[in-house]
Amino acid sequence: LGHQLLALSQGCRTEKLKYGHRGANQPVIDLNSHRTYVTSQNHGYAVVGESLDPEIGTVSHINANDKTCEGIRYHKINAFTVQFHPEAHGGPLDTAYLFDEFVAVMEKEKK
Repeated sequence: LGHQLLALSQGCRTEKLKYGHRGANQPVIDLNSHRTYVTSQNHGYAVVGESLDPEIGTVSHINANDKTCEGIRYHKINAFTVQFHPEAHGGPLDTAYLFDEFVAVMEKEKK
């Protein structure tokens, strides 16, 4: 929900998905690394990536099945969001790098 709310506050639109993203097997592509992660999700709406002003941010992750927006990196505010559960367990910890990135941003801002 935080992903959608921040996107809405920055002028994006959301849309109801024909089929919601539910379960522990949703493939998500990180557009920076081009890696695909199997994620846990439970949502029925998505941010419309095309509604994101390129000066405000860029889509960072997309769903491999339907190409909807799963993550945004913001340029004008020090934030990034994802629409999946990066902390989901039991299973791989592939997306733990998102927590490392968050901590690095906090450490940089502390100085």
